[in-house]
Amino acid sequence: MPDGMYVATCAEVPSCRILRQNKEHAFTDARKYVMQFLREREAEGRPFEVPEIREVQFRL
Repeated sequence: MPDGMYVATCAEVPSCRILRQNKEHAFTDARKYVMQFLREREAEGRPFEVPEIREVQFRL
């Protein structure tokens, strides 16, 4: 980001947007978030299925 911050995201996991001052911290915290999300889904008996990935083209 322009202010020197780093954003780590996981598109498949709702609300996974981590903002940190350090790239490694952003990645580590995003990984923790995703792992917690998966544990909670499993505990609820709702296994997470990765959505189908499609390629999309945009006209310029």
